[in-house]
Amino acid sequence: MEVTWTELEEAAAKMDALEQNLPGRSNEWTRRLGRVKLLIRDDAQGEYVEAERMRVDRLMNLVGMVGAGKSTLRDILTFWAATETGQRVTIVVGDVAETLAIVDLFNRLGIDAAPVVGHSTRERHLERLHRRMASTGAETMLGHEHASFNFLSSACPLDALRGVNASQPLRIGEAPCNALYEVQPATSASDNLFGDNNHAADRSPDRKRRKRHGCPLWTACPRHHASRKLVDAQVWVANPASLVHSGVPPALQDERLRHLELACRMSDLVIVDEADRVQMQLDRAFAPATTLVGQSPNSWLDEVAGHKVSELARRGRLQLSEQDVDDWTSAVDTVSAATDRLYALLIGIPPLRTWITEDYFSAMTLHQWLIRSWFPDLTGPDDTAPTGDPAVLAQRRERMEHVEAVLNKFRDEPLEEHEPKNDTDRVTPAANALVHLTLQLLHAHRESMIRRRLRDVLLDLVGDDPTIADDLETHAQRFELTLILAALHDRLDRMTILWPRVEAALNLEATSNVLSRRPPKDYEPVIPESPMGNVLGFQFQLGERTSDGDQSGELRFFRCSGVGRELLLSLPHLPAVDDRPGPHVLLMSATSWAGTSTRYHVHTPVDAVLRPHDDEVTAILDTTLRTEFLYWPGTSPPLPLKLSGSGPGDREKILEQMLNQLAVPDRSLGDAPSMLDAELADIEDPDRRRILLLVGSYAEAKHAARHLDRIPEWTGRVTQLVSDDADLDNSWMVLRRGELTKFPDSGSEILVAPLLAVERGHNIVLPGGKAAIGSVYFLARPHPRPDDIALAIHAINDWAVRQLRGPARTFHRDALAAGAPDSAALAFRRRASKEWNRFLTRQMAWSSLTPDEKVSFTWDQLVVMWQVIGRLVRGGVPARVVCVDAAFAPRQAGLQAVDTPETSLLASMRAVLEPYFTADPASTPLDRSLVQALYEPLYQALADLD
Repeated sequence: MEVTWTELEEAAAKMDALEQNLPGRSNEWTRRLGRVKLLIRDDAQGEYVEAERMRVDRLMNLVGMVGAGKSTLRDILTFWAATETGQRVTIVVGDVAETLAIVDLFNRLGIDAAPVVGHSTRERHLERLHRRMASTGAETMLGHEHASFNFLSSACPLDALRGVNASQPLRIGEAPCNALYEVQPATSASDNLFGDNNHAADRSPDRKRRKRHGCPLWTACPRHHASRKLVDAQVWVANPASLVHSGVPPALQDERLRHLELACRMSDLVIVDEADRVQMQLDRAFAPATTLVGQSPNSWLDEVAGHKVSELARRGRLQLSEQDVDDWTSAVDTVSAATDRLYALLIGIPPLRTWITEDYFSAMTLHQWLIRSWFPDLTGPDDTAPTGDPAVLAQRRERMEHVEAVLNKFRDEPLEEHEPKNDTDRVTPAANALVHLTLQLLHAHRESMIRRRLRDVLLDLVGDDPTIADDLETHAQRFELTLILAALHDRLDRMTILWPRVEAALNLEATSNVLSRRPPKDYEPVIPESPMGNVLGFQFQLGERTSDGDQSGELRFFRCSGVGRELLLSLPHLPAVDDRPGPHVLLMSATSWAGTSTRYHVHTPVDAVLRPHDDEVTAILDTTLRTEFLYWPGTSPPLPLKLSGSGPGDREKILEQMLNQLAVPDRSLGDAPSMLDAELADIEDPDRRRILLLVGSYAEAKHAARHLDRIPEWTGRVTQLVSDDADLDNSWMVLRRGELTKFPDSGSEILVAPLLAVERGHNIVLPGGKAAIGSVYFLARPHPRPDDIALAIHAINDWAVRQLRGPARTFHRDALAAGAPDSAALAFRRRASKEWNRFLTRQMAWSSLTPDEKVSFTWDQLVVMWQVIGRLVRGGVPARVVCVDAAFAPRQAGLQAVDTPETSLLASMRAVLEPYFTADPASTPLDRSLVQALYEPLYQALADLD
């Protein structure tokens, strides 16, 4: 697909002409396109050179400095493709709010556009849209008017046909769009569209086998307006989750088909905006992970179990008449009981904790570890043959095989007994004994006789082995843990499988469904396995000791099903399996080239760079960065205020002290300004005199904003950013994340926000496109949550991709050296497993990282900071950046010595960029040209820091 810059300028002019006749503010497409230029890679010259023609051939990776106008190019290119060539375009953006905004934009311009919106989260997005409408002043929901409501409708025409006897309307997830059944003559009358749930016949196996029918009103149903509109729409707009997980409705397609596959089949062009963020989302989609149990509020199971109790109580447990709901609640209860028992064992028995906390564990790995500890003479290294009496070894081997068969049978269904196959079946009765034992362990008190029975069953299983009997307590504790974990694992699986079926009945849309959204199996043929194998497991991470010396921990769960990021680069080839041509794919981002970053670097060559004209770049180069370290009053030597890395109990005090020193003036000096007032005055452009204060979370943003509002000089001048799902407190000024663009109209001078909430996705600009905020204060240093398993998932996926796609071609070299594909694959799997275990267990504290990991970590945080600063340089204006947290440069803040790249994130950021701004032989001319185009203002600000 080829387009000239002149053709894009003509398309921009047409868009401006169309908007002149439309209500609302013009987007000034011609002006916005005119402020940027296109640079194409020239391998011969070793740099990116200005070009007048853009050519997308299968895959094009286009990057641009933050604020360079990539979204402008995206929209104009889409308009040109739809109007001038009749091509179909799919745009992939970050979230549903942006999806709906882009659909509205193109529909206003006369382009037939439709969103791809999943049904499982529709209620959440509908509520968010109503909240945003409520903040505009509409008194009731009936007064909420927005074009996006057409695509989020929850109306069900069949609901009205249930008659006046219906006790309550159908919830969004209860609409039987594809689940209508013929009326059975013997069925009693009911107000439930699915039949009488209390009737025995409806819960019988025959009821489940009855043929399902689609709704005859589907073609006119307002709920499916978006799905119908996608059929003929020239422009599809979606987010990664809706594309990967949602399927084409059966009313449109008999075969099961995901929207991502359909988009690749039907689109001529796929534009992926913020490709580096999409890469991370795909990694997580194919490797969901969460903190299963921990300290509130970071405890998924406690959140779900608490929600279950409140929902059942709200309706008098009527939901339990549904078999799926009954089964799901039973699974939740078992998971909760097993987790409590697991914690009792791990917290109370330190040696047991040591046994399982090396890396990760699962029901299968614990079974393997038990076998190794019970039969060490038969499970040594592969190259070590067992020694001893052959007859004894044969008996031992037979016993080990029996134990393995019993444990495998038990692990398949740890809470269900089975009939023996025949009179010679010794495995099933033994497995049934373990099932019965596990059920008792889950509910018996600690001093009951069940522990004695546990020891008897163990000795019987291993044939009264005297070695095990000599250390029976240790083996019994490990055996109990293994049985409990098998039950936990099985019922957790049951929970996630049944989740979609009970989501509506129990209003589970309000809770996190990270574990319930399994990666669809549709992608298994095209997604590479995880490098260490597709694994699932648990990890128990010890927490900090309390003041009393007690120590608990977090139980985390993950399921790795493939290298998700590879799907991004496979989009052009996805339909090839059916001998169909794929789409051309345009990847766009400001930071998809990021050195050794494990999260943001996209492993495909950069083909083009979008860059503002030189006058704007010169203005952005005036961006300044300085440190403004603060100290605890009355300390000698001065003790710096360090928010990052501080304990939960200290963070609020540190934050308050920072704000007091920044916002409270010296009242003894009359009209002396505070530090924040002085900063506002130093912003040259009076239209941009606003400050962004960045903290670590929404909770900290709330605390900081309210603390500032209590300072008389700042009352009424502060706005707090809240999540889109938050309940607003109208007593003072708050702003939802989806409404960030409205901040300049709020009248506030200070916006307090979590760092990652403003990293990207929302431009805060004045009329004319100039950034509305002049200064940003980093009260907290950017740092990922150390307990986030996603960090390990990104790291192992990045490691694997660099092995394959990196310039060293490590995998290809090692594969050739191995001599055979089987040997090469096994060696790769062993290396990957070793790396995976290291990533899972490494400490994320800066001082604990290896030199290579520090460089990678630096690139990760450099991208985060540069994306935030990018909010302040929109329209070709400079930013003022202030680092307050002493963690940025601990030696300098502590008045001890000069920081080095080994001690300071700021110094490390400068060090990783420096080779690309000097004649360093370690960098190529092409890479230098690229990095200078992307990061020059940031590097200059860091270089001037001293």
